[in-house]
Amino acid sequence: MPKLTGPFLRTEESIESIMRDVAIALLPSLIAGVIFFGFRALGIVLLAMAAAMLCEALLLHSRISPRKLLGDGSALVTGMFVGLILPSSAAWWVPVLGSVFAIAVVKMAFGGIGYNIFNPALGARAFLALGFTGSVVHYFKPFEAVTTATPLLTRSPFDWAFVWGNIPGSIGETSAIAILLGGAFLMVRSHIDWRIPGGYIGAALFFAWLWGMDPWVAIFGGGLLFAAFFMATDMVTSPVTPTARLLFGIGCGFLTIFLRKYTVFPEGVTFAILLMNAFVPLMDKFTMPLRFGEGIARESRFRNAATAVVMGVVVVALVFVAHIALPDVQPVVVDGTYVPVAEGLGTENYSIEVIDGTSYYVVRENGELKKAAFVGSQPGYNGPIQFFVIVDGSGVIQRVELLAHQEDPGLGARLTEASFLAQFVGKDPESSLSIRDDIEAISGATVSSRALVTGVRQALQRWEQDFFGVEDEMEGWADGTYTGSADGFNDVLTVEVEVVDGVIASVTVVEHSDTPGFAERAIEAIPGRIVEANSTEVEAVSGATYTSEAIMAAVRDALADAEVTAEPAAWADGTYTAAAEGYGGPVEMQVTVVDGRIDSIDVVDHSETPGLSDPAFEQVPDAIINAQSTDVDSVSGATLTAEAIIEAVARALEKAESADPAE
Repeated sequence: MPKLTGPFLRTEESIESIMRDVAIALLPSLIAGVIFFGFRALGIVLLAMAAAMLCEALLLHSRISPRKLLGDGSALVTGMFVGLILPSSAAWWVPVLGSVFAIAVVKMAFGGIGYNIFNPALGARAFLALGFTGSVVHYFKPFEAVTTATPLLTRSPFDWAFVWGNIPGSIGETSAIAILLGGAFLMVRSHIDWRIPGGYIGAALFFAWLWGMDPWVAIFGGGLLFAAFFMATDMVTSPVTPTARLLFGIGCGFLTIFLRKYTVFPEGVTFAILLMNAFVPLMDKFTMPLRFGEGIARESRFRNAATAVVMGVVVVALVFVAHIALPDVQPVVVDGTYVPVAEGLGTENYSIEVIDGTSYYVVRENGELKKAAFVGSQPGYNGPIQFFVIVDGSGVIQRVELLAHQEDPGLGARLTEASFLAQFVGKDPESSLSIRDDIEAISGATVSSRALVTGVRQALQRWEQDFFGVEDEMEGWADGTYTGSADGFNDVLTVEVEVVDGVIASVTVVEHSDTPGFAERAIEAIPGRIVEANSTEVEAVSGATYTSEAIMAAVRDALADAEVTAEPAAWADGTYTAAAEGYGGPVEMQVTVVDGRIDSIDVVDHSETPGLSDPAFEQVPDAIINAQSTDVDSVSGATLTAEAIIEAVARALEKAESADPAE
C-alpha cells in the first residue's frame, strides 16, 4: 500500500529571505538617522548588529566565520532593531549590552527564533530603560551634539519636521517618510498585514484625540510609527489570524496612549507591545475560524469569555502596579529642552526649590545642602546658549553641560567639547570666571566662549545670593576714580567710575568692541541708570542685553576697589611713622589717621632707584587709602618698593592700634 502524505503549503520564502527583506526595509530609517544624527548613529547600529550576531554564534557553539556569524540573518536584524531604537547619544556599551540581552535572554532562553514570546529588541529596550535609564533618555538634536527632549516631552505642536524626521528622537524613529517607505516595501512583499499597523495607528489617533492630546504629535512625535510597522508586526510575536491581528494593533495603540497619558513612561510603545505579546496565544485561540458545520460548546464560550475578562484585568493591574512601583519622577524639561537632573545629581531624591523665579534642584542630607543643579541662559553669537550647572554644597562647580545652542558648526558649536567644559570644574563663586583669567577660549569662537563663561558666572553668583545671601558689610565707597572691566559681546569692555561723597557720580565706557548700532543704546542708557539708582542692578536695554550686562559687571569690578567696610575705627587719631627694607635700603613712611581712618600717607625717606620706583610711590599709598587696608596689590616692575611701602604702612598702623603716635 503506498504511503499517503498530506497536502503542504510550499513557498520559496525562507527565514534568510525574509530577514533580508526586513533589513532592506530598515535601510531608509538607518540612512535618515545617519543624515540627522551623524556617523555616531551608524556606529551605534553597527555595534548592536555585531554584538547580536557574535552572541548568537557563541550560544549556538558556531565556529566564528562570516557565514556562521550571519546565520539565518535574524540576529543581524535584531541588532539593527536594537540600534535603531536607541538615541545617538548612547554610550558604546549600551547597544552591546542591549543586543546581548535581546539574544541571550529574550530570544535564545525561550528556544530561539520562532519560540520567543516577546519581541527581542523591545525586551532589550525595556531592560535598558528600567536598569540604565540615564543611558537611553538623552536625545541629540538633529545635526547637533546637544541633548534635548523629544516632542512628546516638550509637547511641541505638529509641523512638517515631524514628517521629514528633523526632530530629536531615537536613530530610526524620527523620519516618517523613511518608516513608511520601509513599511510599504514589507507590505508589497507580503511580510506584514495592514491590520496591525492600521489598527495601531487608528487606535492611537482616536485615544489621543479622546484624551485631549495632539493626535498627529502622538503618531509622529515618538516611536509609535516605527513600532507599528516594524516592532508590532514581528512574525513570531504577533497573532496569526486576521481578527487577532486587528485586535492586537488596536490594543497596542490603546496601551501606548494610555501609558503616555497616565504613567511615568513618556514613550509607552515598548511596554504596550510587550504586554500585548504576552496575550498573542490566547488571542489566536479565541479568533481561530471554526470548521464548517461546527459550533462552540457552551463551556468553551464561558471559558473564553472568562479568559478575556481576566486578560483585561491583568493588563490594567500590570499598568497600575508599574505606575505605583516606579518612582514618580517626571523628566525635567526647561524651555523645551530636556535637563538631565537626576543623572547629574546622581540621585532621583532631590527637591525643587524656586527662589525669585529660578528653579534649583537640590539634594539635602539632614537639612544640610549637599548638591544643587540649575539651568542658565546667555545670549550667544547666533542666539541663546542654554546650559546646566551642578555644584556641591559650597558652590564648587562639579559639572557644566550645554543643553541647547544655535552657534555655528565647527566654531561656536565646539562649546560642547568635553575639554572646554572641563575648565569650569573646580571653580567657585569667588573665582573671577573670565576668559582672561580662568577659561581658555575656543580658537575662532571667542564670542561664544565668552558668552558661556559670562552666563555660568552670573548663574553661579545668583545661586550664591539666593542660598547664602551677601552680607552687607559696606559703609559706602571711598571717593575717587576707579577702573573696571568685564567680558563684552566681542571683547573686554572697560569703564571708569567716579565716586563723590560715597556715591556713584559718573560712569563712562572708555573702551569696547561690541557691535555698532546695538551697543550704543546700552552705552547711552545704562551708565545714567546706574548713577540714578546708585546701584549696578538696573534694567538692561532691550536688544543690547549683553552690552548692558557687561557695563554693570565692569562697574561692579571697579567698585570692588572702592568698597569701605563698616568696621569700627581701629586706629587712634595721630601721625605715625615706620620703615621697612626696600630694594635700595629702608623706606620710611608717615601715616596720618583722622576720625579713626587713614587720611594721608607720605614718604619720609627712601633710597630706591629713581624712575623705576616712582609707580610704587604714586599708586600704593592711594590704593591703601581707598581700601582703608594694607591688603592691596603690588606694582608690576616695582614689586620690592611696593612691598616695602605696604610693610612700612602696616607697621605704622600697628602703632596706631596701640595709640602710640610718633613724637
